[in-house]
Amino acid sequence: MIKGIKGVKDLLPEETPRWRLIEETARRWAGRYGFHEIRIPIFEVTTLFARSIGASTDIVEKEMYTFPDRDGTSLTLRPEGTAGTVRAYIEHNRAAIPVPQKYFYFGPMFRHERPQAGRLRQFHQFGVESIGMADPRADVEVIALLWRILSDLNLPSLTLEINNLGYTADRDTYRPHLVSYLRQQESALCANCRHRIDANPLRVLDCKVPECRVITETAPRLGDSLSEAARSYFTQVLTGLDAIKIPYSLNHRLVRGLDYYNLTTFEVTATNLGAQNAVGAGGRYDQLVE
Repeated sequence: MIKGIKGVKDLLPEETPRWRLIEETARRWAGRYGFHEIRIPIFEVTTLFARSIGASTDIVEKEMYTFPDRDGTSLTLRPEGTAGTVRAYIEHNRAAIPVPQKYFYFGPMFRHERPQAGRLRQFHQFGVESIGMADPRADVEVIALLWRILSDLNLPSLTLEINNLGYTADRDTYRPHLVSYLRQQESALCANCRHRIDANPLRVLDCKVPECRVITETAPRLGDSLSEAARSYFTQVLTGLDAIKIPYSLNHRLVRGLDYYNLTTFEVTATNLGAQNAVGAGGRYDQLVE
């Protein structure tokens, strides 16, 4: 008997009603917020993800399902939906249409991770992209949409964590301070974090290994290197969340695993789900379309 591949899951008839409920709830709220559905290919040229996600990220280095096409072109099963959506926006000259443009999508994504509870190699994602609005209100809107969907699904014990990654120049100012500190602690870091010191030092802050978390607790803070413009922008985001009464907590470790984020980054967890408790996450990107 041939069995299913490790890290993927069959959705049996008794499970599909729950999936439809989630999809229909997300679709309904996305429509109320003015988002329109887009459907993008399951695979793209590998270069798209390497350039957008970041060549030194764990996703690109370790987790992508990449294979050669018959003509030799390197193709990759999509590990996330933002890169493909932005590619479609550019390729079809959607910039000629008045902004903002707001899209949502459903579908399977693929990452070669160690299968465990809450982590599969084929996982399903609902995502939204708001393009063309350089305003903190766009960030607030996306977070509010996520919060409404999860609340409508009656997920208990929701927690929103949020951080300010600043602009590229802010991170360029901060990075040498962080690298200098990590070099002094290098021998006590896990193997992944030792590699990240050169490749992607901010990701060390997000490491879940207890010894690394102890070390980074006293590391220099990105917040100390932020420009006044970045601080002002983020303050407006928090003010917007306060105005619509969405509770949040600040988390300076929240850097996410994708290089294209700047300024606002966020994650919503359901604390009763155990270790793999993130149910939604995202952030702002201003340079990806360029």
